[in-house]
Amino acid sequence: MTLLSRYTIKLFIKIYLISLISLFCMYFIIDMVSHLDRLSKATPESASLLDTLFQYYGVRCFTLFNTINATVVLFSAAATIATMQSKNELIALHSMGASPNQIAKPIIVVAIIMASLAATNRELIIPRFQQDLTRTAQNWTGNEKIPIQAKFDHRTDILFGGRHAIKSDSTILLPRLHLHRPLGRFPRIIEAQSAIYTSATKTQPAGYKLKNVTVPASLDSYSTAVFEGEPVIVTATDHPDLKDNELFVVSRLPFDLLVAQNNHYKFNSTKSLIGLLQNQSLDYGAHLRVQLHARFVQPVLDLTLLLLGLPFVLSGRNQSLLFSICGGVGTIVVFFGVVFTSHAVGASGYAISPSLAAWLPLFVLIPTTYFITKHIRR
Repeated sequence: MTLLSRYTIKLFIKIYLISLISLFCMYFIIDMVSHLDRLSKATPESASLLDTLFQYYGVRCFTLFNTINATVVLFSAAATIATMQSKNELIALHSMGASPNQIAKPIIVVAIIMASLAATNRELIIPRFQQDLTRTAQNWTGNEKIPIQAKFDHRTDILFGGRHAIKSDSTILLPRLHLHRPLGRFPRIIEAQSAIYTSATKTQPAGYKLKNVTVPASLDSYSTAVFEGEPVIVTATDHPDLKDNELFVVSRLPFDLLVAQNNHYKFNSTKSLIGLLQNQSLDYGAHLRVQLHARFVQPVLDLTLLLLGLPFVLSGRNQSLLFSICGGVGTIVVFFGVVFTSHAVGASGYAISPSLAAWLPLFVLIPTTYFITKHIRR
């Protein structure tokens, strides 16, 4: 590694870390203004507020890094080269025969490493803290009653709904199930006092245990309903752990989906996203397929954003740091405008396919990057 490369990398990493930490601190301060009081009330007596804040904001550092990494890399690159320009170091380097490519190469290498770290963060670190990331400051303990978004089990055509849910014990209060196809002798609507979700085990499939069933009024005359050769609504006669007024509804519709936001899958790994698409009980539509393909494209897009912004500071003119930042901001606006527009069109499921929507930004931005970056070549 040459002396120029070591100096450039050292300056770039210094600016990168300062920018990243500054943005983290800004986010924490702004967010704590509205959430500190709620987190303080949710902190149990056996723990300190500092522990709660560390747990709440610690895991959110990973999602924030995933969101801003590419932008911070571009800003750091622009600030690095602009700093060298302000000290007239670029003039000395050009007089010694150093080309713009030689100056930009170490920055690009570090950007590739940062994009790899961001991909590792998305696939390995964020999925491990998925449960903590879905906990909000308003319901940090998970004991508050929250509304339910009714969801279909597309394999059995059962609509799962209810009055409220409690996340801490995966319970639905006053569940109401609508059967959109005949299942045994059960009526089209089943109601109970509560329903508890249990994950799949070696001896039992995933599903919901309905307690104190109120509709139908009596379960004595009902037997287990079967769909496609598999039990769907299990009664006490076929399940030793059930009482006479209880039912077990087999479903691969996870409890978290009933209380999650529409973008909850952003915390999943690529492997988990593939599993969601293969789950016959779920139908996410085109938007999840767009996000799945976008996972493979994202590392290349992170590097593309840097290459689009570098010419603003490597054009050879004596530009100020402010001009470089303004050029970088314009690049970011155009870049994310192309990406978000493509994803939105693909998620609609009409104009273009989800796979094309995820890859289309590369088809647009890579040729643009080539024509822009060739102007900084010697």
